[in-house]
Amino acid sequence: MTMPPPQNPQNPQYQYPPQPGYPAAPPAPGYPAAPPAPTYQAPYGQPPMMVAQQGTNGMAIAALITGILGINLLAWIFGGVALSQIKRTGQNGRGMAIAGIVLGLVWVALVVILVAAGALTFSAWTS
Repeated sequence: MTMPPPQNPQNPQYQYPPQPGYPAAPPAPGYPAAPPAPTYQAPYGQPPMMVAQQGTNGMAIAALITGILGINLLAWIFGGVALSQIKRTGQNGRGMAIAGIVLGLVWVALVVILVAAGALTFSAWTS
């Protein structure tokens, strides 16, 4: 869909679409009127078709929550299962699954850094 060009006083033939509640402007000279928009209805006697919403993958939500809480092993498991389910079903939540996995890795890195800092501090005190 392209944006209409801005209204220009030198080009009086171009007009913006009518505002709701106002009648449409007549077509420019030399151009036919636009055909009416088609209406789509369900066949007689049948209810309209409804498309089920995909929703967000529950495993992805679990991966994100366990990643935030620092339960690393569960975050990785939930995240991996969620990514495979999302790939198969097309559900939403891929970003949450990846975020849960990454947060699990961040917690591991943080623990490693704190243990290393503690070991250095302890060795400095005992010397």
